[in-house]
Amino acid sequence: MKVGIISANWSLKVHGAAWRLFPDVEVAAICTAHRETAEAAAAAFNVPRAYWNVDDLVADPDLDIIDVGTRPSYRYPMVMAALGAGKHVYEALPFAVDVAKAESMRDLQLKSGRVGVIDAQFRWVPAAQHLKRLLDDGCIGRPLGFNLQLFLPLHRHEDFVYSYCAYPGNGLQPYKWLAEKSSGAGAWRNFGTHSMLLLTHLIGDISEVSGCLSKGIDRWDLPDGSKLPAENEDLGSAVLRMKNGATGTVQTGWCVPDTAGLRLELWGDRGRVLLEDPSFGDGTSARLFIGNAQPVPYGTQNGSWVTVPSALFEVPGTGLNQSNAYPYMVSMAWMFHDMLRAIREGGSGSPNFTEAARVHRAVEAVVVSDRERRWVRLDDFK
Repeated sequence: MKVGIISANWSLKVHGAAWRLFPDVEVAAICTAHRETAEAAAAAFNVPRAYWNVDDLVADPDLDIIDVGTRPSYRYPMVMAALGAGKHVYEALPFAVDVAKAESMRDLQLKSGRVGVIDAQFRWVPAAQHLKRLLDDGCIGRPLGFNLQLFLPLHRHEDFVYSYCAYPGNGLQPYKWLAEKSSGAGAWRNFGTHSMLLLTHLIGDISEVSGCLSKGIDRWDLPDGSKLPAENEDLGSAVLRMKNGATGTVQTGWCVPDTAGLRLELWGDRGRVLLEDPSFGDGTSARLFIGNAQPVPYGTQNGSWVTVPSALFEVPGTGLNQSNAYPYMVSMAWMFHDMLRAIREGGSGSPNFTEAARVHRAVEAVVVSDRERRWVRLDDFK
């Protein structure tokens, strides 16, 4: 399989490394907006072909998969062009800038018969895979409630105040467009999508939502001297009613000082589980707590932290295992492995475009709920 990547930042530097774990996959092309940046990226990362026009990239007959990065407001025509050219598509999050575009991409993907997968690695984290199996085996019984938090930190030092996600370092270029309203980004749209694609995978679909969005930091002062007006929300809070009757909260933010990444608590009429990951779904640092409804003295717990099976770190064909797995590679490699399986054997990868469109409807419904101060039923929302 040959992959063409759009965007020389996260998609090339991190996705590209994960694709290259598979001996039968080649990162064969890179596309950026300008010839000089495309050729520089191709040389720096040993990619055979450079493109600076998406139409030329997707017309390349040797490419099987297009990995679409870039900001959300740019991606819709890129995804549609790739699907129209008969390519399989791996797309970043958030899925779209509105429900209509989300459902158009889903519809074309289904019509094309190509595989479409979304860059939402949380469900492929080994601890989350183990949790899914335990839930399917009834470890909490009938789901009753949940709390999910997904945060990234606010950094404040010297004269600098900024969201870490805009200036992550580690060889990545700053994501200054995250501050721009026109980009289609936001702490709710970005992280709410990640959160609900994990939640719905574990306990089923959403029925209705109520929520609010807010902004607490009005300007980002980055270490490179940039001063950015923060136009997007930096905190989103939602209450969800699930189709199975469970009710709970999802809270996402990218300006939370000294925060951990992911915390998910689920409970039912037989037990409770807790998934914690101090990172943003890197796949190696998550841990899992399980308790049941057996009586114990109040103020104590009968549960314990459980061991995640080592086999869940061993992605076939990659050589990864629990002792050598490094951040992000395990969960991304599982996603790519599943996508490659779907391409070769049939079926859909996970998470797929149908799931992404359904969750995007919930994301946008919370935006409407914030604006109109009401509950929004997803079946009635357009």
